[in-house]
Amino acid sequence: MLLSDSHVHLHAYRDVRGLLQRARRADVGLLVSVAVDLASSRRTIDIARRNPGVVTAVGLHPSHLEAPLDAATLEDLELLARDPVVGFIGEIGLDAIEARVGIDVQRAAFAAQIELAQKLDLPVNLHVRGAFDEAFDVLARTGVPDAGAVLHYFVDGTEIARPALDLGLCLSVGKPVTRVENERLRQAVAMVPRDRLVLETDSYPLPGRKTEPADVKLVALAVSRLFGSSLEAIADATTANLLRMLPVNLKRHYEALLSRGPERGDPASEQ
Repeated sequence: MLLSDSHVHLHAYRDVRGLLQRARRADVGLLVSVAVDLASSRRTIDIARRNPGVVTAVGLHPSHLEAPLDAATLEDLELLARDPVVGFIGEIGLDAIEARVGIDVQRAAFAAQIELAQKLDLPVNLHVRGAFDEAFDVLARTGVPDAGAVLHYFVDGTEIARPALDLGLCLSVGKPVTRVENERLRQAVAMVPRDRLVLETDSYPLPGRKTEPADVKLVALAVSRLFGSSLEAIADATTANLLRMLPVNLKRHYEALLSRGPERGDPASEQ
């Protein structure tokens, strides 16, 4: 059984080594470490270079934008995105709840980063809060990259799932799907085609929050029950879906790595 976590924020942790050790003991063989700005993009590239099983997503999160995206910043991002450990542009998108800049500024930055992904033939990792109509409009206008797109931390119902699937997006679900009170979400996940689903934890060190990449096994177990399938089948299918989006060089590397199973020894020292 080979699990994957499509969205973690390793750059924000001091004890990356411990997180990866526990993840590997839980059969998690592939993680996408997602950045939010240029500094975290550099940090997460360094983490991926040091740790087999970690892929990087580099990008400018809408809630971290402080001004319109300028040409120099976009050039810096492109340079980072060309690093061979980078598998995604992300997380990018629109946020109508926590962003510090207006939706028009966000739209321009979002579209520019989608165009960068298209230029580099990379998939995108999407953050959307409170602005689904606007985000789907940007995607429809610019075009979803051929490499694919993941709608990160999906917690909504079929009214969002259906148009997202119609656009060609994969949906990524986390621990909210494990809670029986989230019936609207669980019903939506149950209707998602198995080849359009990936799993995540969105691990980030917040006060009182204990979620970490090893917990993706709990997500996989909940999804397996919704699908009436085995844990192993869901683990393998969702990992295959994530691998399918990676650039050819990374796909081949991680297919070979995962064929041996998650390494259970100590990962490279990373603090």
